[in-house]
Amino acid sequence: MPGSPDYDGSSSGEAGSPTLSVVVPVYNEEDTIGECLRRLTSQTGRVGEIVVVDNNSTDASMSIVDEFVAVHPAVRVIRESRQGLVFARNSGMDAATGDLVARIDADTRVEPDWAQTIVDFFVSDVDEHWSALCGRGEAYGVPLAGRFDRWKIRIHPLGRRRAHRTVTEIPVLYGSNMVLRRDVWRSIRSRVSTRRDIFEDVDIGLCVSEDGGRNAFLASLTVGVSARRMRSGLPSFVRYMSFLPRTFAIHRRYALTAGSALVYVPALTAMHALRLAAIRLYDSDTGEWSPPGRRPRMSDRVLP
Repeated sequence: MPGSPDYDGSSSGEAGSPTLSVVVPVYNEEDTIGECLRRLTSQTGRVGEIVVVDNNSTDASMSIVDEFVAVHPAVRVIRESRQGLVFARNSGMDAATGDLVARIDADTRVEPDWAQTIVDFFVSDVDEHWSALCGRGEAYGVPLAGRFDRWKIRIHPLGRRRAHRTVTEIPVLYGSNMVLRRDVWRSIRSRVSTRRDIFEDVDIGLCVSEDGGRNAFLASLTVGVSARRMRSGLPSFVRYMSFLPRTFAIHRRYALTAGSALVYVPALTAMHALRLAAIRLYDSDTGEWSPPGRRPRMSDRVLP
């Protein structure tokens, strides 16, 4: 955005640095939560607390979390009985005590410098120009992931706003890798939607913008994300992607509603069909390709 200060990757020092809380909603994530927390707890020099929100898990997720609680004082657990990501997210962000509140998914794999990058970014923002920050997510365990990601960015209705600069301003946030100032969360808390048929992260970003705040996108703040959504069948994927134009519509962003409904979602659906064919022939455990019919049938990702 013209006139926006760029981030040079440097920090003004340790003194007075903001504290960082990380919220991790969990619902039946026994396959991913351990690696997620292992990476977060390796950064407790910068991560002040990790708030795990148990959203009625019935598998071994919380047993794994309890192992981390036993040895890492920064990890604590709260419970949200109302089923749904938005309720778990809200409870976790309400409970967070840090000056900055990050929200990631239980399958997110943060990089070793993730927390340091976040803190340095906000330390450098001495005029508090930015209200929130998000970065990229790259799928792990799938073939041709980088190529699909590049095309996805090109056709995104907000893609033109993501110029090749260090920091750009965007109207939305990315839920697997986002951070808000805690006072900003409190300001928008009463206006975020609790609907489960919209993109909750896009909703938060739009609420920040409508409150007069600015959302920063930092390309270097990249995390790994699971490819589980990419393995969903076409009907499930189309239903999920219909959440995007609906989210823009409830915020009366009609140009973005039309752009996402008429261009982005159809194009991404076509890309998904090609990607799904490749994924169903690829074994992420061995890194090898399998003949058609030799791989077990994949289940659709649970909707948030």
